[in-house]
Amino acid sequence: MWIPLEIAQNLLMGVKPIATLAHRHHSTGVNADPVKAREVFELFGRFSPVRGKDILEIGPGHTLEVLAQARVEGAKSCTAIDIVDYRSPDQAGCGGVTFMRYDGRTLPLESSACDLIWSHTAFEHLRYPGQTVKECFRVLRPGGSLIALIDLGDHTFYGVEQPQPDKAFDCLRYPEWLWNLMRWNRSSYTNRLRKSKWIKLFKEAGFVVRHEESQESGPITDALPSLPYLHQFSLEDAVTHVMTVCLEKPL
Repeated sequence: MWIPLEIAQNLLMGVKPIATLAHRHHSTGVNADPVKAREVFELFGRFSPVRGKDILEIGPGHTLEVLAQARVEGAKSCTAIDIVDYRSPDQAGCGGVTFMRYDGRTLPLESSACDLIWSHTAFEHLRYPGQTVKECFRVLRPGGSLIALIDLGDHTFYGVEQPQPDKAFDCLRYPEWLWNLMRWNRSSYTNRLRKSKWIKLFKEAGFVVRHEESQESGPITDALPSLPYLHQFSLEDAVTHVMTVCLEKPL
């Protein structure tokens, strides 16, 4: 990355008209692909049935189809929350799904309002992850579950014509202040938290980890000796690329 250019682009994205225009062309999540949406629904369904449940999804982007499928399968209610409204006009009334915007800090729901919270490749984009995790705990009913797939990679290089697998965690090269100066206003912002930090945040909020599984990056594992910026982390944190968790709020 050329740092001055990254900073300039980030500053421009802080200008509301420019940000609004960019959001119209932004890709998020599984981009309403029906096959992928079904795969995400089945991933969530591995951990908890949906029938009769009040479900909240955090950060669905363009894809309300996962929650719409939950409604078909008997969910009592489905609510999508995001910091930006990425919906097209056709999606505005998608399958009985309620859409709400939030400020990235406080979920606009009453305490103990939900049975299930879902998130697919969105938690890595949270600007205030610790606060959002605490909010998830607050709005869940006792015995409720938070199910999240978190992509720990640097999203800067996703979708490029010639991907560079050894740059999967390139965002970790930079100090926090510089990374925020380069990325804070942009949709490709990632908070850079590693697996152990996420687990710590979940437990500190009061969650019990019922299930956790991880996928490692093969290219990063192979290149690790030549990537000194990753040597500050444990081996697990240095190579884990994707983590999936099922968390429970105790009764």
